[in-house]
Amino acid sequence: MQQSNPRISSIEKIISILSYFTMGMVGLIWLIIAHILKRKLRYFLMYNISQSMVIAIILAIFKLFFDIILPLFALIPALDFIAAKLHLLLSFKILTISSLGLTFTIVQLLVFILLIYITAGILLNRIFYIPYLTDFMQKVMKSYEQ
Repeated sequence: MQQSNPRISSIEKIISILSYFTMGMVGLIWLIIAHILKRKLRYFLMYNISQSMVIAIILAIFKLFFDIILPLFALIPALDFIAAKLHLLLSFKILTISSLGLTFTIVQLLVFILLIYITAGILLNRIFYIPYLTDFMQKVMKSYEQ
């Protein structure tokens, strides 16, 4: 966990949070606006926008695996049993909130918990540690001035 930064504005927090919950789209729009206006984004905002896009890419790759590659494995006789079990495990609905009409698979629940964790960090003016991802993002952002 990084130290708290009291200079983070409310708009930076809102954009950071929205960037995660829109899988980077709000952040991308904000980057385009900043580029047009020739303004440099502060480190905290740039970090969160970049991380939200990395998370979106990871989820897109996972979805590609789940929707395309896993069914292809099911066509191979030696792998069809493993592919079927993996598909069942990943698509199993683990939580249902009937009053809201929500159901979560294991993956959806993990992503939702991750987004809540990140949002809590943003609201506390911090970047919470996420194994591997935080290390990767710090290397990527090393050249970005704070």
